[in-house]
Amino acid sequence: MTFEAESSSSADVLQDLDSGWFIYTIKQIELGLRVPTEEVAQQAGLTTAQFTALAVLERWPGITSSELARRSFVRAQTMAENVSVLLESGFIQRERDPENMRRFHLYITDTGHDTLSSARSAMDDLEAKLLVALTPRDREEFAKHLRNVRRALRDLPR
Repeated sequence: MTFEAESSSSADVLQDLDSGWFIYTIKQIELGLRVPTEEVAQQAGLTTAQFTALAVLERWPGITSSELARRSFVRAQTMAENVSVLLESGFIQRERDPENMRRFHLYITDTGHDTLSSARSAMDDLEAKLLVALTPRDREEFAKHLRNVRRALRDLPR
């Protein structure tokens, strides 16, 4: 398959808006980043799913496994497997909820923080290479729009 050079004419932009181009382009970006992000995570002894779980737990300490799954956009069963590995590896710990003894809250450990920090540094380098063509203002706008699209995902059926 051959692709034509990207164009920024207003006619092309309007055609893109009508053709599902955004979803296609987002998927291309995801697929293009799969191998590099897997390699970065593997260097830290993680999978990309485990890296994501640690990053989410760092931001929202004390959430449950089901909430971690929702925030990571994976099924609860998939997250349960990742949580087991992260617990066994000492990257996270769980504490029983005193008000509901069947519920556990998850927390990242110091080892988990160190591992995440190591992986995050390499992820930051990868991200910098990806965004090198954007000005700081463009990056701010891009981040704002990505957050808005991510919020809209919550309303889609899973």
